[in-house]
Amino acid sequence: MEDLLQEEIVKLEGELTKLKSAVEYIETAKISIEAASKIINTILKLKEEFDRLSEKAYVLIKKMDEIDFPSRLDKIDSKIDSKVVTLSSEIQTLQERIEVGNKSMITDMKALQKNITSEVYDIRNKIFSRLETQSKTIRLIHYSIIGVFVLIMTMGALFFLKVL
Repeated sequence: MEDLLQEEIVKLEGELTKLKSAVEYIETAKISIEAASKIINTILKLKEEFDRLSEKAYVLIKKMDEIDFPSRLDKIDSKIDSKVVTLSSEIQTLQERIEVGNKSMITDMKALQKNITSEVYDIRNKIFSRLETQSKTIRLIHYSIIGVFVLIMTMGALFFLKVL
């Protein structure tokens, strides 16, 4: 009887081991199912966000389709062209004014150079003339001093010799 009991216990232990394996398998399956559930929820949230973004993208695409880019670009291009033409004409006018001003300034500078040269020659001639006059005056004073000195020496000699 004991043997029978022993056999039953071994059978029960075998069944318990199977049951334990089944429970572990169920636990693993439960964890897998919970993880899969979280993944599915995350996927559903991502799908909702994707749907919202898709709607916004469609709205944006519709608005972009409504914009008439060629005509807008043509308007911008024509404005740029008119500004370029205006700027070009203003540059041309400014260039002409600069050239006229430059020619006028060169003419004025040449005239000023002639005037300065003429005045320098006039002043130089006046200086030379004054120097010549002063040189003559200095020579005259020099000869006068020599004459006076000779006269004084002569008078001194005559007084010394008691001629006078």
